[in-house]
Amino acid sequence: MSKGYPSKCRGRVASDAEELKVFWEEKIRRHARQRQREEERVRGSALDRLRGEWAQKLGLRHRALQAPQEAAPRSSGDKAAA
Repeated sequence: MSKGYPSKCRGRVASDAEELKVFWEEKIRRHARQRQREEERVRGSALDRLRGEWAQKLGLRHRALQAPQEAAPRSSGDKAAA
């Protein structure tokens, strides 16, 4: 290699480094925007509210079904008479 080779590469390396830096900065910005949009979409979704309502309804139903069994246990003969 000639003595001039390192000076030729310095400009290219600096240029490549700057291009890489710009590339990754833009990629990070796009990713941050995408995450923000997704978080806004999830916050606006009714899914969490619906899950909470269903969990509450199921809990009430479970308690209602358990309450009669705890208050008056049935024998197997009572079921056949009913």
